[in-house]
Amino acid sequence: MFTETLSDATVTTELREALSLSIVIPTHGRLASLQKCLASIFASELPKTTELLVACNGSDPATEDFLRRLSASDRRVHLMELERCSPADARNAALGKAQGDVVYFLDDDVTIAPDLFSRALNTFALRPEVDVIGGPNLTPLDSTTFEQCVGHVLASPFGSAHVCDRYRATGVIRRTDDRALILCNLAIRGRALASRHPVFGGGLVCNEENLLLGLLELENRVMLHDPGLIVYHTRRGTLKGFFQQVFRYGRGRWQNTQHLPESLSPIFMVPVFFLVYLLSLTFVRSRWWMLPLGIYLSMVAMFAAIEAIRNRTPRHFPLMLVLFPSCHLAYAGGFVSQLGLSVRDAVKSRRRSAPDAVPEEV
Repeated sequence: MFTETLSDATVTTELREALSLSIVIPTHGRLASLQKCLASIFASELPKTTELLVACNGSDPATEDFLRRLSASDRRVHLMELERCSPADARNAALGKAQGDVVYFLDDDVTIAPDLFSRALNTFALRPEVDVIGGPNLTPLDSTTFEQCVGHVLASPFGSAHVCDRYRATGVIRRTDDRALILCNLAIRGRALASRHPVFGGGLVCNEENLLLGLLELENRVMLHDPGLIVYHTRRGTLKGFFQQVFRYGRGRWQNTQHLPESLSPIFMVPVFFLVYLLSLTFVRSRWWMLPLGIYLSMVAMFAAIEAIRNRTPRHFPLMLVLFPSCHLAYAGGFVSQLGLSVRDAVKSRRRSAPDAVPEEV
């Protein structure tokens, strides 16, 4: 009886090619970035069965025209023209058309490593128990000084605590939860999404993947972080843009907490407590009460120096002295702001649902 022995590499290739891939990208008003993203995708190791679902989120004639021409010349590309909606709803619309065994989520302002898809599909092929895998989004090499400093802050444990692995390639492939996974570089088996309608909560301002991943974790789905699964993600180019980005992260974290209270880690509350402490300084007049502020400022200086030395960019040190506190205060401000909105909405809802007061009998 003839028995063929295949090498591990051949087995991996055959198993990988058996998996079909759907790539989902929402876009609006960033044609130049989208073109770079798509160019990097087409230059990568794409499996034979691939579909690229680009959801044009709102009227955008230039982008729509480009995608129509592209889809006419490449049958893998599918344009979805949507009324303006949230990014979560745009992804939900694309998922309604996705046919792949694996769905890979990307943002329109990333470029990818050539082996991104083949590496992810290798893992799915060799480990059938795995439902989710993602990797870091790194700062592009051609970024401005400000953008590089934003990347340093996000990748620092002091800057973004235990979600810093989303922004740095370190360690080995490992089990994880939503803290090391991010939607601009995330692959999920279709079977884990099949029963979810919608997959993403449309009411979330951002961080919609955190809620989804939290629910998948409750189902004991196996999720991996692979530091070699790399995309390059454009950073905010101004202090205002960076502040607004992190402010939205804070808002999203509170919304996640409302939907899934167990997702709130105590460390997410540290910036909030620090903000409350800073506000208290206007009322408490004591040298001892100033001690935590002194400790914090010393830590800012220390970690700014660590990042400047680690990245061999001493001229970045002064800018990071500003960016670290901006990151912490923006996050806390977003969290508290969304908490306040939630309380306001709850009070309004209670008033609307309360029965009319019954007049007293005379």
